[in-house]
Amino acid sequence: MAKQTERLEIRITADELKTLELYCQLVDLNKSDVLREYIQSLKKKIKKMNSNV
Repeated sequence: MAKQTERLEIRITADELKTLELYCQLVDLNKSDVLREYIQSLKKKIKKMNSNV
């Protein structure tokens, strides 16, 4: 994995935070790891969208 040098700060609702925290508990990952995995999944979506153009 590449060195993690960038920082991201977001504002979310209390309900969104509860959802994220519950998901993290279910998959036994921290919030950063869950969000990193989601961002990585976007690469696949982008490739698929580009191949449909």
